Amino acid sequence: MLDVTAGITEALIKAALEKDSQLTQYVHQVKVSARRKTLGMSIKPGDPGITLHVPVGTAADTVIGTVAGNIDRLVSLIGKAREHAPDHPPKELVNGSGFLWLGRSDRLKIVDHALVPLERAHTGQWWFLLSRNVLPLGARPFIDWYVREGTGWISQEAPSMWSRMAGDRPMPTVRAADIGGHRWGVYHSGKHEVRIAWQTFQLRPALVRHVLAHEFTHALVRVGKPHGPEFWRAFERGHIGARQEARQLDEEGRRVWMGDLAS
Repeated sequence: MLDVTAGITEALIKAALEKDSQLTQYVHQVKVSARRKTLGMSIKPGDPGITLHVPVGTAADTVIGTVAGNIDRLVSLIGKAREHAPDHPPKELVNGSGFLWLGRSDRLKIVDHALVPLERAHTGQWWFLLSRNVLPLGARPFIDWYVREGTGWISQEAPSMWSRMAGDRPMPTVRAADIGGHRWGVYHSGKHEVRIAWQTFQLRPALVRHVLAHEFTHALVRVGKPHGPEFWRAFERGHIGARQEARQLDEEGRRVWMGDLAS
C-alpha cells in the first residue's frame, strides 16, 4: 500500500483503495482538505458510496485502515442512503396536474386571458391557474410564484421563531429564492441572510419551519463543524423535535418537485 505522510492527494488515496476491490465499492469520492483536523466519512441520500474527508498529511495507510475497520457501518450507511434516494418526479403542464403548496396538493388549470402568469385561486376548491401564454416559459412561472408567496409566508413566521431562539439579537434577512435543487436553505454570514429554496414550500408547514430553524441555528452557532455536536445541541434547544423532523424531511423531501418537466 501507499504510505504518504505529506502531499496526500485524492489520486493517491484512490490508488491505494483500488488495491482492494471490496473497499473501492464503498467509496464514492475522496476530498482532501487543509481545514479538516480528523478523518471523516459522509453520505447523502442517493449517493452510491461514501465520501471520505481527509486532512492534509494523513497517511494513505491510515485512510485505508479506517475504511477497512468500518465495513459494517459503511454497509449500513449506504443501505440507508439508498432507501432515501431522491425520487423527484417531473411534472406535466396539463390540466389536472397536482402541485403542492405547504403540503396541500391543488390541481392545475390552464386558462386564457389571465391577468397574471400564475395564481392560486379558490373557486369552489383551490386551483393553480396558469396562463396559456406563459406555457413556453416552462417551470419559470411556478418558480417565481413560489419565491414570491414563499417570501411572504416565511416573513410572517420568522420573527417569532428568531425571538424564541435568539432573543433580541438582530434577525437575518429572510426570503425564498431559487438556489438550485441541492439544499433546502442556506445562511450567508457575510450578508446575514437566510434564503429558503422555493422547492421547500411544497412541504408541510412544520418542515418548512424546521428548515428555517436549521438556517437560524447556523446564524447563531459559529463554532465547531457546520453540522457537528455544537450545532445539533443548539438546534435541539431552539427547536424541539429537530432530529425527528430531520428524518421526516429526508423522507418527504425526496419526492417533491424540483422544477423538471416531462418531455
